Amino acid sequence: MRFWNASWISPALLLILAGVLIGAPLLVLNGFPLTFDDTPGYLEPAFNILHRAAQPAWTPPPDLSPHGLPSPNIFFLRPFGYMLFLLPFAGGWGVWLIPLAQGMLAAAVLRAALSAAGAPDRPGLFIGIAAVLGLTTSLSLHAATIMPDFLTGLVILLVYVVVVRWPTLTAVQRLLTVAALTGTIVSHLSHLAILGGMIVLLGLWALWHDRAMLRSLAWGVLLPMALAVGLLTGSNLLTAGRPVLSESSPVFLLARLIGDGPARDYLAEACPSRDYLLCGSLDVLDRSAPGYVTSDYFLWHPDGARRRFGDQPRFVAEAAEIAHNTIASRPAAVAEHGLANAAGQFVEVQPDDTLNDPVKPLTRRLFSRFPSAVYAAFDRSLQTQQRFPRDGLALVQDLSLSLGVLGLAALGLGRWRRVDGRVRMLILVIGIGLTLNAAVTGGLSAVHDRYQNRVIWLVPFAALVLLATARSRDPLPAGRTGRTGSGQPTGWNTPPGMGTGTPVVAGRLSGSPSLLRTAR
Repeated sequence: MRFWNASWISPALLLILAGVLIGAPLLVLNGFPLTFDDTPGYLEPAFNILHRAAQPAWTPPPDLSPHGLPSPNIFFLRPFGYMLFLLPFAGGWGVWLIPLAQGMLAAAVLRAALSAAGAPDRPGLFIGIAAVLGLTTSLSLHAATIMPDFLTGLVILLVYVVVVRWPTLTAVQRLLTVAALTGTIVSHLSHLAILGGMIVLLGLWALWHDRAMLRSLAWGVLLPMALAVGLLTGSNLLTAGRPVLSESSPVFLLARLIGDGPARDYLAEACPSRDYLLCGSLDVLDRSAPGYVTSDYFLWHPDGARRRFGDQPRFVAEAAEIAHNTIASRPAAVAEHGLANAAGQFVEVQPDDTLNDPVKPLTRRLFSRFPSAVYAAFDRSLQTQQRFPRDGLALVQDLSLSLGVLGLAALGLGRWRRVDGRVRMLILVIGIGLTLNAAVTGGLSAVHDRYQNRVIWLVPFAALVLLATARSRDPLPAGRTGRTGSGQPTGWNTPPGMGTGTPVVAGRLSGSPSLLRTAR
């Protein structure tokens, strides 16, 4: 029985149990959902909508700067998708359900990916894989955190499901897949860039190996990207009067170019003839501080340029112009830094080193608006008390990753031609996804552990899929078939059945075409 065709009761119970195994371990360990500095930016708008707050806490104070008022766009820094996801959970004790909901969403995508890979449809196997991922990999960390980073690995697996199974999906399954990918894109802009890269790379692979895949990519991946672009552009048009994907993207790109250096070099040359706001700050653009690399200092430090000038139209417009001119005048330097950042990001896979940082005032203020019992649980949590076992978690994840890499080498790379084509495609898609995630986050943002940590759990998952599908020590080559003793067709990983007789082929013996010889 295939996953998609099972009765609705059993799959529902399986997804709930698997979701609990993925989302609950670190929720229980911490005593409260994990948070990050950006959590209030996603959760507080949902809280304010749910409680109809008259004055949203995230509304910036009036800016009396002569450069103009800041952008009125409430989605200036973050798109709206994840906020809508949090809306049902943003009141009272509902916040505790967020890790469980995220775990169940992850479980649903994992099940679809296992089905696409041809894994045996056994509930015990599915629950076992969910337990391993939930107890030993980074998936549990991001599922337990009120942040959209848990979606990135799911984006990669959904692309795999589209590539392998799109022609066989029903209309409802296709609709759900398109809706899920669209929702992930409008939850985090990095997903749009990652999916764009996957479209290009997998499209090139399809042109060489299987052109029928192009249709699947068009309907299953390109269509959600187009829908998401329309939704993001429409949201910014409605809230800020500007039909753009993101108002803040030029500022973030400029921060990366300043952190790397090319933008500082461009400004040093351009400022004698240009009147940029940043021209008066050339001597401090290379600043950093404990916990703030140069690009983060520019964006987030109280003395950084963005805080000094605010998110005003002139500053944002100049950021776009400076970034464009920097790339146009120094393409080689920008590319060199981008590649170095991507390579550095690819190997930075530890849990975020800010897990035990002092809680930010904005985060404390947010949960102080919840019922007193919820705030007390937040205040007693290991993370708030700076006692979260980050080092122990990193050790467990490192061990899981090491075993995953060894499993891939032993079960996959060592016998690549004997591995089922669906599993080979899974490994290919995951490899492309990990590379693009590092390129997008490292190349366009600062190198931080959490960016690659959010997807590195896919390596142990791929190893588990190989283990689940490699049931024979001496499998047949792909494409060769036979018959087992039970009458079932043998595939790449099923040996011929005992007692089926010695196969014979027509041949010639002593010049008589009527005789048979035994094939050897």
